[in-house]
Amino acid sequence: MRRHYWLGACLAVLLTSPLQAQEKTTQANGADLITSCRANSPACGAYLQGVLDMMIVARRDVCAAPRYDRERLRVAYLRWAEENTYFESVHMAAGAERAMDVAWPCRAKRGREAGAGS
Repeated sequence: MRRHYWLGACLAVLLTSPLQAQEKTTQANGADLITSCRANSPACGAYLQGVLDMMIVARRDVCAAPRYDRERLRVAYLRWAEENTYFESVHMAAGAERAMDVAWPCRAKRGREAGAGS
């Protein structure tokens, strides 16, 4: 009987631990990214670099953006965000993608698909 009690107690602790770990959630909106970038948090540059990489892969574009210069990405994003306050209330990816696209417009890769069979 005592063994079942301890087993039940341990199971209860294990089941509630992930709930406690997830108490703090983030809104992941543009205002959160702006705050992170203004604080010069490494997470800001890493996030913007990830968004840029996603854009390049998804669109198969070649961009002139400084892919590995997180400081330039951060400065460009903040400059854009100051003029586009609408994006503070939407998911941060939307504003980050738009900011990168405006700062460094991409051109489609030429000849890859078209030239493959020629």
